[in-house]
Amino acid sequence: MYDTILGSPGFRKGMDLYFKRHDGCAVTCDDFLAAMADANGVDLSQFGRWYSTSGTPVITYSSTFDKGLYQLSLSQNSRSDEPL
Repeated sequence: MYDTILGSPGFRKGMDLYFKRHDGCAVTCDDFLAAMADANGVDLSQFGRWYSTSGTPVITYSSTFDKGLYQLSLSQNSRSDEPL
């Protein structure tokens, strides 16, 4: 996900900073997120919600094809009380 959002060069910058700060240390997901954000000058705080949401999201889909038109519908659900 980080590579998609930041691009490969941005992800590399984040990894370089992460290892510079934490090589050989015990770390948290927040440490990784902070390195990615700081290296790229972006706010990634929304990722904190993903880390703190319990359970695995379930993706469901349905599709139809009628008269040359293909329609795809997706939904995402979680057992969490918090919205994804």
